[in-house]
Amino acid sequence: MAVLFSLPNEVMLNALCAQFPCRDQQIRSLATLLSVRAAPCRNLVLHGLAATGKSSIAKTVLEYLSKRQTNGYANGSTQHDDDELRYAVIKSAECIGGRHLFEQTISTVSKVIGRSENVGRCENLAQLAVELSKLVENWTASEQDSRQRLVLVFDGIDRQRDAPPTLLPALARLVEIVPNLTTIFIVTSPRPNFLHLPGVPHLEFPAYTKPELLQILALTEPSPVLPQGTKETKDVWTRYSSAIWDSLSKHSGRDILSFRSVCLRLWPRFIRPILDGTLNPSPFSRLMVANRSLFQNDSILVPALVSNPQSTALVPQSQSQSNLQGIAIQLPHISRLLLVASYLASYNPPRTDSTFFMKAALAKRRKKGGGTALSRKPGTAKSRKIARKLLGPQAFVLERMLAIFLAIEEDAGKRKGKAALNGSADVLMAVTTLASLRLLVRMGGPNQDVLDVGTKYKIAIGWEVIRGVARSVGVEVEDYLAD
Repeated sequence: MAVLFSLPNEVMLNALCAQFPCRDQQIRSLATLLSVRAAPCRNLVLHGLAATGKSSIAKTVLEYLSKRQTNGYANGSTQHDDDELRYAVIKSAECIGGRHLFEQTISTVSKVIGRSENVGRCENLAQLAVELSKLVENWTASEQDSRQRLVLVFDGIDRQRDAPPTLLPALARLVEIVPNLTTIFIVTSPRPNFLHLPGVPHLEFPAYTKPELLQILALTEPSPVLPQGTKETKDVWTRYSSAIWDSLSKHSGRDILSFRSVCLRLWPRFIRPILDGTLNPSPFSRLMVANRSLFQNDSILVPALVSNPQSTALVPQSQSQSNLQGIAIQLPHISRLLLVASYLASYNPPRTDSTFFMKAALAKRRKKGGGTALSRKPGTAKSRKIARKLLGPQAFVLERMLAIFLAIEEDAGKRKGKAALNGSADVLMAVTTLASLRLLVRMGGPNQDVLDVGTKYKIAIGWEVIRGVARSVGVEVEDYLAD
């Protein structure tokens, strides 16, 4: 008598649970809901945060179930060798639009079922349903079609670009038209009833807890290994991972990928006292005290901001200021000139523009080799005793800043030997970039156009930084700054 129901192979499930620790419940539920002779469902939703194993586990389970003698029957029985399961994974991140998603689906299914014919265009959901029906019906045209099943996996379908509003409900109803089909939707956070179908099973992949993260990370072999041996290395690695989680990853990198990355990146610096022979692996508390600065500096979470490996001390104030002045090297030439022009527009009164930035004034300034003092009325110096560069920045309109930019750009080009700027597209793009980097702060309402000539801005960097930026482009900002 033929067996109508049988649980998945227990040997296969144990191998999968060993490959993906802390996901036993999800693996067993997924295998039961996909096996041909277990309890195959028509639609299935896998949801959870990033780096929780949704895509990897689903693909691995389907790969095991697609092998004969492991699909849907227990304990290695070969009674149902004619059962067949095939799957197709469609990643929404690789599809630039809805039509691309449809054609990618048809193309992937054709390769899976072994059809070598050229697949035509697929422009809408109705055509997708027709093409899928033809492909599956040709594949299952045999006496054992009831034991053949096709699984469609839409990975990241909730982030599909340019998707039709009826995409998800229509894909969920494909199972009503196409026989022997199971559709899996892998999403991050599904809305209630987002498929517009009742009774769709949802399988949650929760975020890993601290004990689960430490259990998974204990399987990683760190490099380099301690001279004392593998056992000591594993013991120190386990306690070190727990300390990293409590001090750094608990608040900033809660997923398994970022946690593993931080642990592997800091491991060589953490065990340097052991490799140098100054400390032993035990007691672990002495090792923690020697590396306490390593757990207090949040900049190590970003690879580009990791301090010099030769020193584990905290970054001093002078070094942080030099990093701030490093924008003179990181920004392109046009952006640096725009920053200088913005600073001059913020700290110079508009009435002094004709004195500093007219061509006659610039020619006279270059002829004399430096700045000229402004003539001021008697008593002006007595009424204002604070230098203007020590006061707060004032708002300026974009049109005025661009005029100052053109004036100092010509002067800087002659000093540095650069050619004159042609066109304005790069300038406007640089203004937008500086605003997005918050080096220029836009004033006014949020609906105001960023590149409108009347838009008001304010510079967000100080004197020490702008002086280094100006000198990097051949401009002495003191020559253009009013007293």
